[in-house]
Amino acid sequence: MRFEHIGFGKPVSFADLPNGMRYYGRFDQVANAGGIGIGVGSAYDPPGKRGIAHLVEHMMCRSCHKYSDEETNLILRRYLGSSDGDINIRIDHHSTFYGHLMLLRPTHMRRCFDLLANLLKDRLTDQRGLEVERARILNEHRLRGIDDISELAWDTMLEMAYIRNPARNRIDCDPEELDRIKLPEVRAFIRKYYVPRNMFMIVLGPRFKVAERMANEHFRELPDDPKPVSDYDFTDGYAPLKESIARVIDRPGINQHHVMVGFRIEEFGRKNHYAFTVLDHILEQLLYYPLQEHGRGVYRNPVSVQRSKFHGVLGIHFATMHGDLVSPNTETVLSVCRQLREKLVDSGIFQAALNRSFYEWVGPFLNDANKLEEMIIESATNGDEDLDLLHSGRARLEKISRKTIRKLANQFLTPEHLMVHIKPA
Repeated sequence: MRFEHIGFGKPVSFADLPNGMRYYGRFDQVANAGGIGIGVGSAYDPPGKRGIAHLVEHMMCRSCHKYSDEETNLILRRYLGSSDGDINIRIDHHSTFYGHLMLLRPTHMRRCFDLLANLLKDRLTDQRGLEVERARILNEHRLRGIDDISELAWDTMLEMAYIRNPARNRIDCDPEELDRIKLPEVRAFIRKYYVPRNMFMIVLGPRFKVAERMANEHFRELPDDPKPVSDYDFTDGYAPLKESIARVIDRPGINQHHVMVGFRIEEFGRKNHYAFTVLDHILEQLLYYPLQEHGRGVYRNPVSVQRSKFHGVLGIHFATMHGDLVSPNTETVLSVCRQLREKLVDSGIFQAALNRSFYEWVGPFLNDANKLEEMIIESATNGDEDLDLLHSGRARLEKISRKTIRKLANQFLTPEHLMVHIKPA
């Protein structure tokens, strides 16, 4: 399928400092978004220390020499707001990022960048900071982890999907292991992973020459330490399930039955990378009427993909107040998957899903620097450092056909599946 002629403008440029640190930039008159990324996340937590990458992310934001702790807090509050504002300091399985979303002026971006760069260069950590941030993470573990049903479903799904793969690690922490982490271990983790060859910069807005000056000003003098090697063997990647696996979790205090049906898929960047996005939209569309329009008690049926260079899972989520609808609704999901294996998807549904996938790819280049920032982070930390996969979205999407989707369904939407049911206790 050929898409309407919508150009995505200039590609994202990049270059490297002599010490190996890469910086990305793209001119955009209104963007003013950026930050500093590290190629480390929860999947890199050493055995017995799950939560250390998250703890480091918290501790690195506390102090630096150039700004007092009060100045640091005021700069973040003035330009980025609260933790739910324009701040973009976060961690996932494969990356940690210290940055922000689109700001009003280039001067605001440069002020925030200067603060973040100094925080990362100075690496000031102490025992009090460890204790304070550990307590915060334990609260976050409950507030945004086990008390968030969607997150609980995904964490359980990943535990079921793999045996050794560190994608099984919770992004927030394992509370018991977090409690045992000592300050020397935090500092050793920083020395290992926070090195130029495992770091990158993103500057969206100013011309690339400005990004180059910022990179040289802040990071050129960092030593050229070797790129770190993970403590994990990442060979436990995609393989077909031999049997279906189901888990039921009783949860007091909830009013609905939450169900996620999942399938193991290829890791990030494989040949079907963009086809899974199309499949995602097709599944949502095919499930809309049977789950939402036919009295099945379902409000939404989101389909989403979690993947990195070492894991990939597709999850189909629905919730209902009626326990007696869990089994028939699950069978509806599996029936739609079976239909996709047996025959070509309707051409209208396919074209709508394909066009939506194209919009999601091209849109960030045109008018959503926040999303483009995330796409660059995802590529930079999952083996697409030169952004070949990111920039080739149009060409790859145009090669996807209805036959591609049927082949994908036969390979990945197998009768053998994962299922998590979180039900009211």
